[in-house]
Amino acid sequence: MNPSNHMSGKLDSIRLLKLLIKWRKQLIITTILSVVAAIIITMPQFMTPMFKSTAVIYPSNLRAYSKESPTEQMVQYLHSEDVLIQLANAFDLYMHYEIDSNGQFPRFEMLKRINENVKVAKTEFESIEINVWDKTPITAAQMCDSLIRFADLKARSIHRDSCQEALIVIERIMTKKKSELDSMENAIKVIRMQYGITDFENQVEGFSREYYHSLGAGNLNEGMRTAQQNMQEKGGEYILLKELLWRARGDYYDTKLRYDYTLSEIRKERSYHSMVSRATPAERKDYPKRTLIILLFSISVLFVSVLVIVYKEHYRKRFEDEILNPEMPA
Repeated sequence: MNPSNHMSGKLDSIRLLKLLIKWRKQLIITTILSVVAAIIITMPQFMTPMFKSTAVIYPSNLRAYSKESPTEQMVQYLHSEDVLIQLANAFDLYMHYEIDSNGQFPRFEMLKRINENVKVAKTEFESIEINVWDKTPITAAQMCDSLIRFADLKARSIHRDSCQEALIVIERIMTKKKSELDSMENAIKVIRMQYGITDFENQVEGFSREYYHSLGAGNLNEGMRTAQQNMQEKGGEYILLKELLWRARGDYYDTKLRYDYTLSEIRKERSYHSMVSRATPAERKDYPKRTLIILLFSISVLFVSVLVIVYKEHYRKRFEDEILNPEMPA
């Protein structure tokens, strides 16, 4: 094969430049038309302007339910379906996004549109960035704030449900301990009323002196004998009941403190986030970026036009020759 023929079959930069000069008018017209077309396409009538609102928060007051961090837990709340449905209902997004609520899959379409316009992500600093796009800047900011509020309500609901379950268990324990406490108090009351033992430790000391003094003097009466018998029979039981009652009261009041704390946790209206950057209405649209779209569209059209010219001027004849004369040497 002749090297000169081989080189002549290649498209070098000089030939390409000659082709561009030859077709310069067509390329200029094509570029101008592409710019005009891109300007028309990106007009608000064809491409709706979208405004972005951003908020940054840190999670707070969240309880650990698994190995995930509080930030990951709050991200899950922000992504949860019932939170997104609350957002849709609050802003009537079926009408706002022009979704037919009587269509085949309205809920699916709604969640799809929300996921396209709402982005939640954990940052490198363990905070959460929430971005919301909408046709109006005020609505975007309001949706951003509402999404955080609904996630807060979700976290509060889960916390309250957990505390409510714990409260039921604690209440049962407290009822049982109260019953034991009442039973022991009744038993001590019987001993005090029927056997006259009200403060055994102090009573036995004073009674012993009086008893042995009367015994030595020979004037021991029946009442003292009965009191001695009562103390011998019921003194140990009284001391045991008094000790058990002291412990039972401590357990009951500890349980009562747990009950009061859990009940207060249920009633608290606490927040589960700390605001780092609040969402504000955007002053200018975020999408579409007209300059970038026009530039990329024009470059793409120009590139395709150059490919068509190169094919038409340089390669088409070679392809036709190879098809019509496949056995001819290159």
